[in-house]
Amino acid sequence: MNLDKLFDRLSDVISKSDDFLLTTHAFPDGDAMGSMVAVYDVISNLKKNVFMVCNSEIPYQYKFLPHTGIIKRNLDDVNLNSKRYISICLDSADRDRIKLDFNKLRECSKKVINIDHHQGNTNFGDMNIVVPEKSATSEIIYDIIIRDFKKSLNRRVALGLYVGILTDTGKFQYSNTSPSVHRVAGHLMEYGISASEVFNNIYEKEPYNRFKLMQLVLGRVKLLKAEKLVHSYILQKDFKTLELPFSSSDGIIEIIRSVKDAKITALFKQVGRNEFKVSLRSSDSSVDVSKIASLFGGGGHKMASAYSENGKLKNVISKLASAVRDRRDDKNDE
Repeated sequence: MNLDKLFDRLSDVISKSDDFLLTTHAFPDGDAMGSMVAVYDVISNLKKNVFMVCNSEIPYQYKFLPHTGIIKRNLDDVNLNSKRYISICLDSADRDRIKLDFNKLRECSKKVINIDHHQGNTNFGDMNIVVPEKSATSEIIYDIIIRDFKKSLNRRVALGLYVGILTDTGKFQYSNTSPSVHRVAGHLMEYGISASEVFNNIYEKEPYNRFKLMQLVLGRVKLLKAEKLVHSYILQKDFKTLELPFSSSDGIIEIIRSVKDAKITALFKQVGRNEFKVSLRSSDSSVDVSKIASLFGGGGHKMASAYSENGKLKNVISKLASAVRDRRDDKNDE
């Protein structure tokens, strides 16, 4: 089904339904948060019943966004009232990233709508609007709003979408920053968005101990020259000792990514006993880290991806190094 027909179906579902449940992936980034609060504002302005659920802490960097204070942590926190909701999952490549009881979500849903821009999306919804060519899920939401809900575009909606696009393009520095992305951002700014204020809220209000965390991470940096892989790690006890939330790790990988002799950067973040979230970045357009992440059940974008892995840190690092070596050897055989 082409995109116009999908947008027609989505508009019809929204117009004919009264109850909505919005969710996104755990450990949300700017695109996850921005797209969710924007869709919430649009639907609530249509005088419909709508809840937001995100199964992890709200990153302090995005608490300036509208409506973040009413996001529920779990489905049990929502008074479902035996209603059947239209559930919209935003910016999630697969159902497991949401970290909710998906069977329960299905039970309370008339329809599950999956809106995303990640390569390799598993199309887990009853309706799947997946556009990998877009810089961010927020850019897809922008297109939907401009096409069918333009009267609902206000400063709050524009702020959420702008933050989603800003963060998923790496402050308009990644290769997914196209001329159309700048045009969309420019249009959103016409609704009273101050680029400097947004930047200040996200990137210039860091707690002092975050720099202590950065110091730890930089002190643990290792370069595997043969694999052109640079990596470091954060332990749960680091967050606890420094009294920092998990979201304080956001952006640190971008500093490591600038190592000249590496093409792939990895940051291993402990989220449980022998459980790690692994963020990957590529500094070379010929290296597709989403293919590496997919080997471990993860995914994302060509130059920014992630996956989860269980095991002792040493073994988790070793597995990634082996996967990078195998990828290099395979390319040499071509």
